[in-house]
Amino acid sequence: MEVRYNRGSQPPHVSDHTRIGRSLVITGELECSEDLLIEGRFNGHLVVRDAQLTITPTGTVDAQIHGTRVLVEGQVKGGITATERIELASKSRVEGSLSADRVVLWDGARFDGGIDMRQRTIAAKMAQYRNATPPPAR
Repeated sequence: MEVRYNRGSQPPHVSDHTRIGRSLVITGELECSEDLLIEGRFNGHLVVRDAQLTITPTGTVDAQIHGTRVLVEGQVKGGITATERIELASKSRVEGSLSADRVVLWDGARFDGGIDMRQRTIAAKMAQYRNATPPPAR
């Protein structure tokens, strides 16, 4: 059996993700448990559990971010806390604190803030957040 994909379609092995497109502006609280791609603008409070958050070069976020893995290629104003990794790409601009076990700043990334890589501090911040936010209803 032969399977073909039209131009622009994705094969089944490509991971699913939620996308906030370039023309979208969202204000409020957002929580999800799947990969999230931000190409537009988000203001508020953002939580991505057990998944990757990617802020693309066109993405702008003014929020407190809690996640597992966070890749910033665009702009962020606010603190970022991750249980695994925070990565600031070469053209990223971040104003705020970073807190994760692993923090990667590519050559050219602009960063204004503090970095906390102490395991106990990160665990305390994530526990505080988990206790304050009820799990999503099913």
